[in-house]
Amino acid sequence: MIDWSTLQFARVWPFWLALFVAVIFLLLWFLRDNTRFPDMRLITATLPANGVFERAPVVLGALVLVLLTLVLAEPSVVRIDTSDQRARDFLIIVDTSRSMRHDTQVRRDEFNVKFERRVGAFAARVDDPRTIPYVARYELARESLLGFLEARRAEDRVGLIYFNDDAHSVAAMTSNISFVVQQLAAMDDYVNWGTNIAVAMDTGLNLLSRYPDQNKRTVILLTDAETRFTEELEHQLARLANESLSFYLMWITTDENEDSDEAVSSFLNLARSVGTVFTIKSLDSDNLQRAFSDVGRMEGYTYQEIRRQTHELSPPIWNVVRLLFLLWLTLLATLFHPIVHSRKIEASVS
Repeated sequence: MIDWSTLQFARVWPFWLALFVAVIFLLLWFLRDNTRFPDMRLITATLPANGVFERAPVVLGALVLVLLTLVLAEPSVVRIDTSDQRARDFLIIVDTSRSMRHDTQVRRDEFNVKFERRVGAFAARVDDPRTIPYVARYELARESLLGFLEARRAEDRVGLIYFNDDAHSVAAMTSNISFVVQQLAAMDDYVNWGTNIAVAMDTGLNLLSRYPDQNKRTVILLTDAETRFTEELEHQLARLANESLSFYLMWITTDENEDSDEAVSSFLNLARSVGTVFTIKSLDSDNLQRAFSDVGRMEGYTYQEIRRQTHELSPPIWNVVRLLFLLWLTLLATLFHPIVHSRKIEASVS
């Protein structure tokens, strides 16, 4: 649908030129000398000149000049198209700091994992990490992510970022979900050092800007950080609202009150102001998976995308000008040729 209220012209001078030419022609018309015909039969013979058909060359010539003025002015309008979209973009930012090695209450012999653990415990080194009796936080996060990825559609795109002191873009926005799953197996190599959410958010939002698309976009941040609220983080979270992104924070904590630290409260309140916060208390084998399922349910697939595209009107108008100009030349060379008209007058007079 074309929104004609958005009609605009790139140039204005063609209209001033057309107005100037029109004034000149009007002056010449009113200042012309009136010729008196002594022979009334000549006047009678030329009376058909008052008909519309007899004035066709003049009308076509004026129309060509008007349209040519529009072509020079380069008009444009905005076309608005509404289409149903059935694909999503998900950017998943996962905390892989050293604290994610903390044990959970889930026993390894009671929980089936797809990916084998390849790093030791939080403090002590072990010869075989697979012998650690309890499953770590990052392992449960990885298994939950696997279920979320397997539920994606073929048209969906997923990006994956691991972060600790720095951010690591292990998968850009891609519809190759199997490639993203492969990156989950390498998560163990990143589970170390501290937590810098601001850098992770900055890296993620910059990644989205480098891979534009018409799909509706969602950012999921999974972390167990408790005291990482800074002005830079506030700035990065504010970018989420500015770019109209859906945002979900999955916060892993053992704090039942969520307010043991003022920085934690500030961080959570800011996150709630731009999105939805899932508080994962006492991480187990089910609650994180349920959170990911809730995100998939809340981010539905049937939504309308409004696209606005500017259309230049000069090319189609120019095509019409060429056709009308060809018709004008044809009329002047045939029916309205001076020789033809002189013969009509002579025949009428005689």
